[in-house]
Amino acid sequence: MTIFHDAFPSSELEDNTSKSIILAGKNILICNAGGEFYAVNNICTHQHAELEGGRIRNCFISCPLHGVRFNLETGKPMGQLTNIPLPTYPLEITEEGMIRVGLSV
Repeated sequence: MTIFHDAFPSSELEDNTSKSIILAGKNILICNAGGEFYAVNNICTHQHAELEGGRIRNCFISCPLHGVRFNLETGKPMGQLTNIPLPTYPLEITEEGMIRVGLSV
């Protein structure tokens, strides 16, 4: 079962930026990639660094530590540093513009 949790208004996140939040004890990164919003785990699967502040381009985020790139939609990594995908979470935006992230219970 998935329960959606309010995060913050979508207007707080400019294009190609990200913001981390803690929801239900999980460190989640919400990304705006050219107007599309995604929710992923905020910890790189390579060296466990936070992804917040990583460069976002064309639906990919780069880890600020070693540059590993992850597809924001699927979590799939690019390159040879890791083959472990990034956990992703369902996301919705309400009519009022609130970002909501779905977490399994």
